[in-house]
Amino acid sequence: MFTKLHAMPKLITLLLALVINLNFSLFANPTTDHGVEVAEEIAVEQVEHGHHPDTSMLFFIIVAVFIGVSTRHLLKKLPIPFTALLLVIGIVLGSFSRLGYFETWGSLDVSFIKDSLYNAAHIDPHLLLYIFLPILIFEAAFAMDFHTFKKTAVNSVLLAVPGILVALVLTALIVIGIDYFDIGLEGWANWSLALMFGAVISATDPVAVVALLKDLGASKKLGTTIEGESLLNDGTAIVIFMVFLGALTGEADGMNGILKFVIVSFGGIGIGLFMGWICVKWLSRIYTDAMVEITLVVGAAYLTFYTAEHFFHVSGVLALVALGLVLGGPGRSSISPKVEHFMHEFWELAGFIANCIIFLIVGLVVSQRTQFTASDFVILLIVYIGIHIVRAIVLTMFFPIMKNAGYGLTKKEGVVVWYGALRGAIGLALALIVANINPNDLVSTMGVTLDQAIEIKEEFLFLIAGTVTLTLLVNATTIKMIIEKLGLLKLSESKLEMRASVNHYLRMAGEKKVNRSKQDRYLKKADWDTVESFLPPESDVKIGDEHEEKTIAELRKKLLEKEKSSYWHQFKEGMLPGKVIPSLTEGINNLIDENGKLPLSHRKDLEDLWTIPGWVKRLSQSGFLKKLRHRIAVNRLAESYDAAIGFVLAQDECISLLGSIARNENVGMEMLEKLEEEINANKIAGQSFIRNLRSEYPNIYETLSTQRAIRTLLDYEEKTVERLQKKGRIDVGEAGHFIQDISERRKKLESEL
Repeated sequence: MFTKLHAMPKLITLLLALVINLNFSLFANPTTDHGVEVAEEIAVEQVEHGHHPDTSMLFFIIVAVFIGVSTRHLLKKLPIPFTALLLVIGIVLGSFSRLGYFETWGSLDVSFIKDSLYNAAHIDPHLLLYIFLPILIFEAAFAMDFHTFKKTAVNSVLLAVPGILVALVLTALIVIGIDYFDIGLEGWANWSLALMFGAVISATDPVAVVALLKDLGASKKLGTTIEGESLLNDGTAIVIFMVFLGALTGEADGMNGILKFVIVSFGGIGIGLFMGWICVKWLSRIYTDAMVEITLVVGAAYLTFYTAEHFFHVSGVLALVALGLVLGGPGRSSISPKVEHFMHEFWELAGFIANCIIFLIVGLVVSQRTQFTASDFVILLIVYIGIHIVRAIVLTMFFPIMKNAGYGLTKKEGVVVWYGALRGAIGLALALIVANINPNDLVSTMGVTLDQAIEIKEEFLFLIAGTVTLTLLVNATTIKMIIEKLGLLKLSESKLEMRASVNHYLRMAGEKKVNRSKQDRYLKKADWDTVESFLPPESDVKIGDEHEEKTIAELRKKLLEKEKSSYWHQFKEGMLPGKVIPSLTEGINNLIDENGKLPLSHRKDLEDLWTIPGWVKRLSQSGFLKKLRHRIAVNRLAESYDAAIGFVLAQDECISLLGSIARNENVGMEMLEKLEEEINANKIAGQSFIRNLRSEYPNIYETLSTQRAIRTLLDYEEKTVERLQKKGRIDVGEAGHFIQDISERRKKLESEL
């Protein structure tokens, strides 16, 4: 690929500059009396020390990135999630700064460190929401497997909508009870405040848990359920939060709360779907231009969030979720084949940098901004235990539905969903908004004294920050042990046998390589005993024939994955149009969901695709508007034609894989023959459609064949240019010129379709 890969650092630089400038503008123009005092205090300190707010915040961002990189690289062997480690580091740095360790080191003035940490801890919460939230939400939705999400969506919605409503009411009862029984939280016996607290503390952040599930190789459906719930309940939590915040600050618009919730939620989803549709249409007209495509998607994510929140006053989070699912699911094939992987890499990097900054900020807020007494820790413990009890009640209420919806949910998986509901950046950002409320507003709406209003704000921030800390330090660090105890990582016997078979093959191949290497005159003096000690160890798993059904099911799943990867490979090679990918992969996903129980030839999904509609036949027989009817018929049959050829080629690759399995793995011949029959049945079905199309519509078939031949030619030209560039026959600039010319001819071909 000849796209200039320096697009990524340019975008990151632009993002950092935006963060710094927006932070300064927001920070320098606070909307509350408390914010004015903070801004003045920081400005005075920085003028005295000769530091500018922009540079001190830039210093923090740079250090945060390096701390994140160092933590991921040097501390990856610690049994503590990455985000939890960042939180601890943030708490330590903030504590040292609060104790005065970052003022002078001997004769050296290091107050700029204190300034940068102070600025980060007192960051405007709207900055977190408008700058970092679009990255985190869109990246999670964009990377999510769309098919898996569809199958787990019912459970995610149950937990994110009715579940969060139940949770916030029960949580509100807990904090009201703490006030009622004089344990603490004086003045909290106010339903608007208590329900708002319940909404904030119910917003989950499963970054650590989902990352751990992926690393452990746990069920994808479990991780998707947890992540899907988080994406949706972040949106519902923010919507509910804003409703009660308006009531507490006296800025409520008088609209019915339920009606507002519906309008804000579905309005956000509608904007996200509309923006996703525009992006898909735009991306489909761009060919292999990473800078344009990635910048378009980044801009769309921020524009979607800003438009939803600022202009339409609907949920920006739900708009981002809808946008991410559209572009990562049905719209994935609209991204140029050679840019698609880079697009995902870019968003992973952006998400990593955002998490580095955010979780360090969380630690700094905990250590520098929270005010507490010994009794506050008792209340925090009650709240921490209480939210887990509430979570258990919610899951118990909806479990009868959840266990049968979509993929379903087992009791063991339910335990992970219960225990893995961490709290994170969203809740903290909302708590910081509460901390910045003018206390006089609370005095007028809640009927409390000014001192009580200030204390309520401090308690709100402390409880949210404390809960975030506890869930990350306790839940996130112990959930691996719980998953292992529940046996959710245990592999099936057939899977173990398949792995043992592959392990045996690797050892045999390695031994052959060692024997050949012994004849190499440059390696004759090597210590071959040491070399052989690096061969894969012999597996203890016995490979037998008593689990034929389970083994053939595993082989079917392996072949289905191969078929799916073949489609994406053909797409990346320019031989399969992106518009046919969803129709081909959806059937495979449904077969994989059956765990290999159904034959590979059970492909009812392709019958509709390969059935020539009656209206196409009528058009072909009509003499009216010859060119128009020809074009319509071509467009309708082109998708079926391309899908059929791609399908047949994928079956050939599956046959090759089956041959490799026969040579290298201990699998019975009867099973191999059965699988080969199923693959051949698929191949015959695809070839039959192509023959019928050729015989019934010879003119259309000729047009489609010509188009495919042109794509084959252009693909060959592009590969030739890449090969010449690698050999040094032409430089990068010359290669880019030729690739651009080929791209223009591709566009011409597509415009003529």
